[in-house]
Amino acid sequence: MPGDPGWLLVSKPLRPPFRDGSTVLVRTLVEGLPRDIEVAYFGDPDAPLRGGGVDHVLAARAMGYAPSIWDKARILGTLASPRQAGRPLHFFFTPNRVTSSVLAGLRRLQPRRPMIQSVMSSDGVERFARWLEPLDAVVVGSDHTRARLVAAGGDDDRLHRIYPGVDVPADPVEDPAGSKRLLYAGDLDEAVADRLIVVAGTLRTPDRAEWRLTIACRPKSPEDATARARLCASLAADIAAGRVDVRAEVDDMDALLRDTSLQLYVAEHVRRKVDVPLVLLEGMARGIGLVALSFAPLDEIFVAADRHDLRVGARVPVGDDAALVAAVTHAMDAPATLLRFGRDARQLVLREFDQPTMIRQYTALYQALCTARAP
Repeated sequence: MPGDPGWLLVSKPLRPPFRDGSTVLVRTLVEGLPRDIEVAYFGDPDAPLRGGGVDHVLAARAMGYAPSIWDKARILGTLASPRQAGRPLHFFFTPNRVTSSVLAGLRRLQPRRPMIQSVMSSDGVERFARWLEPLDAVVVGSDHTRARLVAAGGDDDRLHRIYPGVDVPADPVEDPAGSKRLLYAGDLDEAVADRLIVVAGTLRTPDRAEWRLTIACRPKSPEDATARARLCASLAADIAAGRVDVRAEVDDMDALLRDTSLQLYVAEHVRRKVDVPLVLLEGMARGIGLVALSFAPLDEIFVAADRHDLRVGARVPVGDDAALVAAVTHAMDAPATLLRFGRDARQLVLREFDQPTMIRQYTALYQALCTARAP
């Protein structure tokens, strides 16, 4: 879109460390956009994501996982400034009354200014469906979220499902079974702790003495602290024996994923994550399969795999611990199955969840909205 002022991406500042799913997704979007598409975003002007003067970086300090109202107010205050007034807007913050009021005011003042909202998670989407009305387009990360918004009165014609995309490294893991590690990288709550304790019990047999369970969860809530304390108490002997390790922040997730045989997703929700968790896609892109609970929207990974006749892992009913144990132990005991899961998982990401696919869809949407709103 040469000659256009470029979209202003309204999100948490794009500054390292990139550990939050929403900022990782926005960074991936910026880095993958064609260089003839200029964008502005909040971050460090001395460290643009793309070199060569392509990006316009608005200075903003880093924010935590849950930005305060004042953090958001400083960002939103930029939108009406004369320097940014001509830029189309793409919002990534969770919609709320404040952002809705700002959007409504901007729409009245600038009726031809293109505006998009990306809804990063399906959690509670019904409560803010009406706040999305002033927008030209709403991007959701799953068919499940789209259906829920339509049921809540959303305009289907303005809803666009764009799956999150990840980079696919050229060198996948060649032998997933070799590392003998199960990895759960997700949120912690009491139900998750219960399931992880059950899974840990499968490692106590002599034939699985070399296997380990790594629990890598960012502490983000009091619920996490309670579940973490319970895990550490219940699995104290396993931790001491080296069968289980419980981590918080992981500095090098790529290295951990490459030392993993099988990913687990034993939460029954994605309420603090994008609809299709990026860490799962990153592991799959490296050739690591998945055992997960069956629920929407996570099921869309397996639905997409079925469309391509790929077997990326196994999904089990929520509440069926026996099925969970059976799926995990079957994979642990079958190196060929782990290899098949990993190869098919990587192929699925290449076909449905890679960065170029996401970029093509966003680029097409940007171009369509700018054309539709042109004088």
